Amino acid sequence: MTTADWGAFAQLGADETRSIIASSQGIGGAGKTHFWLTAPDPIAYFLFDPGGLKGLSDNPLFKEKDIRVIDLSKKLDYGRLPREQRVARAIEVMQGFEEAWPIALNLARTAVIDKEDILWETLRYAHDEVDSPTPKNFYELNMQYRGLIVQAEAAGMNLGLIRGLKDTWGVTGVSRQTGAPQMGFTGVMKPRGQKEVTELVQVNLEHRWDDEDRAFKVKILEKCRLGNAVDLMGKEFADLDFLTLAMLLYPDSSPEDWGL
Repeated sequence: MTTADWGAFAQLGADETRSIIASSQGIGGAGKTHFWLTAPDPIAYFLFDPGGLKGLSDNPLFKEKDIRVIDLSKKLDYGRLPREQRVARAIEVMQGFEEAWPIALNLARTAVIDKEDILWETLRYAHDEVDSPTPKNFYELNMQYRGLIVQAEAAGMNLGLIRGLKDTWGVTGVSRQTGAPQMGFTGVMKPRGQKEVTELVQVNLEHRWDDEDRAFKVKILEKCRLGNAVDLMGKEFADLDFLTLAMLLYPDSSPEDWGL
């Protein structure tokens, strides 16, 4: 029997890479950073959120972990700079990120971008403004952004994209006098940041603090490409850590596969 030559095609299941690329959305104080610091180390932490790691550096849970931080947040004051200096500062921040990213790909088991929406805002400001010396259209910026996830996946690196939330604008009612729609903030919260992130990642997580149960809760949202998605989507877990999530998404793996 002649064996067919499939060329560059590989058998499904041949890739044994164990990694998770996920977005983590939620309001401030919802436990997003704590969750990602439970991921396998070395951890390369890209800090765009001023003070985003305060209170966690002394946490005994992370004392023995190899966590490397590049703090780009201190340069994000360009809103306070004269207009003619703002784009240059945003470009400086992006250059710092681009220099550090290949190091993370080569050395880190996990990379965290905190917050992804600030990275996206800075990238846009650096290259999508009339004052930018190197303007780019949205298509090129989106391609550049997708490249981050492609590279993380190719490197077998876990990647956490932490995202803040924003209130959405829309119809909130109808005027009794005119019958016209009334517009305002709806109270429906959506993640800030690049619009394709929820599609590009493998799983979307939503974090919150439950005051009644006195526990941090993590819900697996509508996008879950790993594990038994039918059983996992919409489920919420109390005090979820990375290893527990990894076992849910890769049920045939072991903690040793994750270095945990």
